[in-house]
Amino acid sequence: MDTRELFRVMLDFERAWLEAGVTVLPRPWGTLFRGEPYPLIYVANLARVDRLPPEGPARVLEDMDEVFRAAGVRFRSLVFEDATEAYEAQAAFAAEGFRPTAEVGMARVGLPTCIVNPDVEIREVGRDAPAEDFRGISKAIDDESGYSDDVHRQFTTIASARAAAVGMRDYVAYLKGEPAGTVSVWPRGRFAVIDNVATHPRFRMKGVGRTMIFEACNRAIQERCEYILLFANLFETPQVMYKTLGFEPIGEMRGFFRAAPNPS
Repeated sequence: MDTRELFRVMLDFERAWLEAGVTVLPRPWGTLFRGEPYPLIYVANLARVDRLPPEGPARVLEDMDEVFRAAGVRFRSLVFEDATEAYEAQAAFAAEGFRPTAEVGMARVGLPTCIVNPDVEIREVGRDAPAEDFRGISKAIDDESGYSDDVHRQFTTIASARAAAVGMRDYVAYLKGEPAGTVSVWPRGRFAVIDNVATHPRFRMKGVGRTMIFEACNRAIQERCEYILLFANLFETPQVMYKTLGFEPIGEMRGFFRAAPNPS
């Protein structure tokens, strides 16, 4: 399978994830996803642009305003089917106050060759790990990032609903018995997506992240998945770790984000 086909699979996973638990509103240029109970969460309220219409970004933004304003969604978030088209539209969106976003799709086959921490144990939520431990690490990460309690609650709610809908399995990494990290695995046919890779701030630089990725790949292989996929933020450092674990870039998903205006 060539990289273009593999990245197409990743985009199909992404669309299935975005459609779960929200209202799907097709438009001539793409799709709007509206999550009425989650007005603070950008992954629940966004546009996916298949191709810019002749009117350019103005038409897309007009449709977004119409759908999201009444729902109380004050930010604006878009992702593009074609990363090249997003790059070409960057100046037009920047003029409207948007900043670019970019994620790189990465893939590998088989287990990584790496040193794991033998003191890290991976347990599945709902079987031998309580959901509270998974949520507690998520809350620590959100607190570190400055997200409000309301944002955390809405994100946790939709993430749990989507995981249940698509069959994603959540895991907690324990370092000497203490909850230290999270990772999720979504197996489907020959493919598996790894998501929610996060290490509690107290346990970083101890090999927790590498061990979680190794074990996530192992779980995917046990499900007879051949290709293991993940998205990494193009502007942040985790992708460097993924490269050392044998993940290769296969494509980019670019978009734009404009934060909610400060209340006057």
